Amino acid sequence: MTQDMLDRSDCINRMVPADAPCTLADLTVAYLECLGVEYVFGVPGGHIAALYEALDRSEKRGGPRAILARHESGAAGMADGYARETGRLGVCCATTGPGVTNLITGVASAYSDHTPLLVITAQTLLPHFGAGAFQESSPDGIDAAGMLARCTRYNATVTHPGQFERKLASALRHALTGPRGPVHLSVPVDVYRAPAAGPTYTHLPELLAAPAASLDPLAVEHLWQDIAGNLRDDRRIVVLAGHACDRAGSAILRFAAATGAIVVTTHRGKRWIDPYHPSVRGVFGYAGHESARETLADERVGLILAAGTALGQWSTSNWDAALLNDRLVHIHP
Repeated sequence: MTQDMLDRSDCINRMVPADAPCTLADLTVAYLECLGVEYVFGVPGGHIAALYEALDRSEKRGGPRAILARHESGAAGMADGYARETGRLGVCCATTGPGVTNLITGVASAYSDHTPLLVITAQTLLPHFGAGAFQESSPDGIDAAGMLARCTRYNATVTHPGQFERKLASALRHALTGPRGPVHLSVPVDVYRAPAAGPTYTHLPELLAAPAASLDPLAVEHLWQDIAGNLRDDRRIVVLAGHACDRAGSAILRFAAATGAIVVTTHRGKRWIDPYHPSVRGVFGYAGHESARETLADERVGLILAAGTALGQWSTSNWDAALLNDRLVHIHP
């Protein structure tokens, strides 16, 4: 959770006061504004119109606004890029039927890359579930939630206005804490048009507080001994920075400056590291830089610290022995 989110965390009640008429779609937008979200990417349609109306009201007062995409998969990609570049939550939306199915490729890509997205899809009117309504995406139809279940960290259909805020809060918590990634809410149009029941009592700092880190003190001590031993023996240390090193780039480069370590990254980890820093040797992995592989294969290297990467086939260049050997220490949740 970023400081920007903490600074905004008390704003929902101010934006949705008890005496102001507003819908659950307006409440969604209020949550997004508290999190610093500026844009919602998507393609409008009849069943998602309530959210677009709320975004129109929001834009007029300077809050989050809608960005029109030409295709729903593009909207998911735009939200993915926004989250990567800003460190904030990416948000995309789609209407029922083909709007939902078009989203899936972009959402799956964000799931693979652990990008925090809130994916909002529409549903037909609740009384129309199972009646063969136009573009029905309920569990009785093509089941949008079922299709997105395998590429989201949280996935729910809202079937009553009283469920909405609790499920929205749960979705945000799953997107932004722990192993982050996309989350999905499927909201019927009549639920989104339902009135919000006064001010919210959800406390964002508690909701989005990261769980306490669990460390093995003995493992940490062994790691420091390995680092100190390599420094004494004038052996090189290489850091492989992966995608989960988010916003730790400056700390990694300070470690490199203090120890003389060389830094390489995975494809997904490169955005956290300044590529022009003198300690950096490029990207390792499939179609990566030869300079990165040469660094890892150097016989003078005594310790490789792989942090924030799952060491999959892509990021290890087909599990290259230059990386996966007895010099490797893997640091990853």
